[in-house]
Amino acid sequence: MVRLELVEVAGNSYVASGKYGIGVYFDKPSKTAVLIDSGPNASIIEEVCAKISEMEFQIVAVLHTHGHAVNHGGNSYLKKTFPNIRICATHLASYLIENPSFELFVFDAGTGSDEKAEENKGSKRALVTDYLPSKDSTFHIHTIPFKIVSLPGHSPGLVGIITPDHVLYCGDALFGPKTLNKQDILFYHDLMAARRSFKKLLMMKMNAYVLYHGGPYKNVSGLILKHLTIMRDTSDLLEAFIKENPSTLEQLVQKVMNKYELEDNLHRHGLTTSIILAYLKELQQAKKIVAHVEQGMLVFSKSTEA
Repeated sequence: MVRLELVEVAGNSYVASGKYGIGVYFDKPSKTAVLIDSGPNASIIEEVCAKISEMEFQIVAVLHTHGHAVNHGGNSYLKKTFPNIRICATHLASYLIENPSFELFVFDAGTGSDEKAEENKGSKRALVTDYLPSKDSTFHIHTIPFKIVSLPGHSPGLVGIITPDHVLYCGDALFGPKTLNKQDILFYHDLMAARRSFKKLLMMKMNAYVLYHGGPYKNVSGLILKHLTIMRDTSDLLEAFIKENPSTLEQLVQKVMNKYELEDNLHRHGLTTSIILAYLKELQQAKKIVAHVEQGMLVFSKSTEA
């Protein structure tokens, strides 16, 4: 088993090695550490905490980029280990963090994977203590200033966290190459907002960017281009399906899952449905498709204005 390590990104800003890009900022004068997201479960965040302890720093807070369970599953362990820890998130993200069953209801219809069940169980009673601003602003942990950057699109209330080293922890606003290479469709609940966030990221000049699913990068322009390409291809695919034949939402989900050979389970089906709904909304707004109800079924068809 490969041991987790803390990798220096720039200055006092670090990221955990491995699958999940948990951030750590070390404040040397006070010998305190601030986490950025807490991982999917207790076992992973325990490893991170052990590394921080070895460096003789005390964890005082965790800043959350958004409210998906894979990002806050370590909160229960943190609260038990550090009773006075500050758990910080935007108001929108806090609803999912404090009520993890909401995410199960939306994406899993009540039956997730064992890992997801553990993530949600682990963060059940860890309440948010501080609310991060949803708009671009500055948030202090003691005397440490963190810049908060609104990056909507993937999840309600998603923000990026900029450390004093000018390292931007992006959460899931962007995904790394491994995710892009294996995911034919990307999860964004608001495509227009995601594109605005991409444009915002392109205009920013950071020393480094850290992706929760992808790790650290010096430049993200190539990744953003790849995201936009995948999003365009998905939109074109759905529009082509609908132009060929009027389709219900369930038919479109079936076509997409079959085309990309997605696993038949409730989590994957729920996630695919959520993704497709975002694209259908955008196609409707662009007047490329229309929606109507036929014999109790929601049907999408090509627009006569397109």
